[in-house]
Amino acid sequence: MTMELNRGSLTMQSLWVSGTSQLDMAITGGTGDFSSARGAVRYWDIATPKERVRAEILH
Repeated sequence: MTMELNRGSLTMQSLWVSGTSQLDMAITGGTGDFSSARGAVRYWDIATPKERVRAEILH
């Protein structure tokens, strides 16, 4: 998955099982200001109107 942001993009990877409401993804890199990014992203309430995301980005 790639997330586009104002200062570049983040690339993330994980396996999501349909029907689960939470997902943790590893940040595998990015572009722009995030070209050397590492860290983790957590999604909640996937594919619902309440979907949320929190990223912990390390450079």
